[in-house]
Amino acid sequence: MIRISLCDDENHITGTLSDNIKGIRPDIEVYSYDCGENLLDSKYLYNDIVLLDIEMTGINGIETALELRKGGYEGMIIFLTSHKEMVFDSFQVKPYNYFVKPIDIDKVNRILKNAINEVIDRKTTHFEAVSNNHTFRIQIDDIYYFECNGRKIDIHTKNGIITIIGKMNQIEASLQNKQFFRCHKGYLVNFEHVCEFSNNEIILTNNQKVLISRLKINSFKEAFKAFMKGNIRC
Repeated sequence: MIRISLCDDENHITGTLSDNIKGIRPDIEVYSYDCGENLLDSKYLYNDIVLLDIEMTGINGIETALELRKGGYEGMIIFLTSHKEMVFDSFQVKPYNYFVKPIDIDKVNRILKNAINEVIDRKTTHFEAVSNNHTFRIQIDDIYYFECNGRKIDIHTKNGIITIIGKMNQIEASLQNKQFFRCHKGYLVNFEHVCEFSNNEIILTNNQKVLISRLKINSFKEAFKAFMKGNIRC
């Protein structure tokens, strides 16, 4: 799922953009805000792309973008403006691009499709996690396994453990068709780091041991065999 937020105090613009964006791909969620304050009060860290009007009443778009960055948002920011020269004031927040009003829908489609493709590419090589109001982009190959601890998920990585609030089912779904396997209700393991296994546990390349369910052992063997066929391993 790709999450895009629109922030503009002109409702007809957010309405037009929202309808257009939803038509690009079926897996896009669009959220609209009429001022920077409302956007900053939202769960903005989960956005992949934010479209921001620069000239808004109250806190303007550049000030909003600065607060997004200060709050840990590392996603794409695209500015909307009626005055092209104002874009130069926005470079400190590293915007992805900008649209000049009146909006050219063909340009919107072209730029957003490129941005969305970059988001998809990033999602296939990284796992994005939000912890303590900070967004972490973790290389897929750096993850050993996910461990469920109640409402919390511990992500065991080469650089330590990152704890997030989440559900294992959602993480498993987001990593579908990649090198992960749900070997137990409490564990999601990365095939890339499987060193050896028995009928009740998996030993990883960092020597950690992960439980494997008796009901999962056969499907694990089949999936791991298929993974091995597609990878040359040392």
